[in-house]
Amino acid sequence: MSFARAVQALRLSCHRFDAEGHEAKRLALQRLARTALQDTRALLRYHELLLFLRAHPSNAALLAQIEGELGRIARFLGQRRRRRSPHLENSGLPFTNTVTRFTHDCVRWLLGHAHCRVAPDSYGEPQLDLNAVLRLTLPTLERSQTTAGFGNDELLEALKVPRGKHLTFIVNELSRFDHQPYVKDQLFDSLDLFVRVTPSDRSFSKAYNRLPMAAVYYQTELLRHFDHQALMNRRLPAARALDAPSRAQVVEVVRNALALTARETDPGTYLDPDSLRLFDLEHGLTVAIYGMTPARQLPLESYVGFTLFKNGLAAAYGGAWLLGPRSNFGMNIFEPYRGGESGFMMCQVLRVYRQTFGVEFFEVEAQQFGLDNPDGIASGAFWFYYRHGFRPLDAALATLAEQERRKITRRPGYRSSERTLVRFTGSNVALNFGTKVPAQLSDITSRVTRLVQTRYGGDRLAAERDCVQRFASRASRALLPLRPSADQLAVLAEVALVAEALAIDAGPRLDALRRMVKAKPTDLQRYQRLMLAFFAAT
Repeated sequence: MSFARAVQALRLSCHRFDAEGHEAKRLALQRLARTALQDTRALLRYHELLLFLRAHPSNAALLAQIEGELGRIARFLGQRRRRRSPHLENSGLPFTNTVTRFTHDCVRWLLGHAHCRVAPDSYGEPQLDLNAVLRLTLPTLERSQTTAGFGNDELLEALKVPRGKHLTFIVNELSRFDHQPYVKDQLFDSLDLFVRVTPSDRSFSKAYNRLPMAAVYYQTELLRHFDHQALMNRRLPAARALDAPSRAQVVEVVRNALALTARETDPGTYLDPDSLRLFDLEHGLTVAIYGMTPARQLPLESYVGFTLFKNGLAAAYGGAWLLGPRSNFGMNIFEPYRGGESGFMMCQVLRVYRQTFGVEFFEVEAQQFGLDNPDGIASGAFWFYYRHGFRPLDAALATLAEQERRKITRRPGYRSSERTLVRFTGSNVALNFGTKVPAQLSDITSRVTRLVQTRYGGDRLAAERDCVQRFASRASRALLPLRPSADQLAVLAEVALVAEALAIDAGPRLDALRRMVKAKPTDLQRYQRLMLAFFAAT
């Protein structure tokens, strides 16, 4: 049997968890172990099947077969590292390149990575060239080089930057703007610089980027039907104890998981290690949640990212935008792990957010299930969320969804039409554990905008200065920092505008706002508790 046909035989049994499926997987892996590996697209398909199987092994014997084949692939590619095939690029396979654009902070982190090398690859469609960018960073005595009409490489040559240090030089120069992170981001992004990430050992790969686990969970069946509400209300176990080396290891695994798929999220890139919490749950699942460093935090909201692991492998990622009892939510399951316990995975993540942060209302934007997303329509993703308690926020669409649900129940084989699924994208969906819909961020920011326009004639500097003075005059000195840091001053400006726009000048809501100034930059969970108290006092 050819390698491609042997891979296809494994694919047919990969997601089966009955006795015949377990035996078919064993025989298919046995056959593949005797088949020569080929540097073809079939190798990509085989690797993805092995990742799914490694996350869902049926028993110890099958796990040994899977590990043996993953090791064989790593050795095969390690021997061919000087003859990499273009179709393996961006695959996350051992010893294969990833070529993409990353942010400045992500590239800086990769430059210091122990298990990969990173170098410039190309410039896409830059809005600025290096002359324009370095004119803002170079010492004054060297700025004349940026007016000589050099191209990017010529400019670096004129500045005597060794070819192997080009990327390090650019990153270091833009690090001068660390105190203005969004200016730095804009300048780096304007270069449209693609980088090439080359692993130096197999640990920088999807298969070997693993979270340490105490034991393997053996999968004898897929859990597709369960009480989602009972699961999300089930008491959460204590977070895993992490010492400093363990915490650093988890942070690296979380960041590697995104880099190996040529993706970034703000919480992943700007992760605050002190905010990291790790929860070991049922069925071999572990959920890591983490907030962002103070300079990158959002106004009022807390953007808390997550990575979900299955038997130590990163299977999904996403985040929640917390605003007291309300949270927007987004989740993406990595391609190799689809077709498993997707609903169970999502509900476990929601369980963590609900119980860690006291969230009562989760909202999912329509893009997640079909708006400008043909795959979401084709897969009927709307019903995935509906089955787990989410309902359209639009009353008419909620009624339509209930009518469709009854048809699906009564008529075997019935499927909602594409037109109906597209109609559902006219509204976000939400899972509400409470009795009312909590306030959203725009309810507050619109009132701040109206205040600035009506009272201050649109002068935002004057509005911020005056509101801060008013807020400080009402605040207890014990609750405000004596010498506030830059991060605390940013929070002070936020809460002062909120207090003035909502006419809060006394009582528990003012007290909560005062305490947020100290809490937000340093303590994610305390800040969320204050937000809950603020909204509870409304």
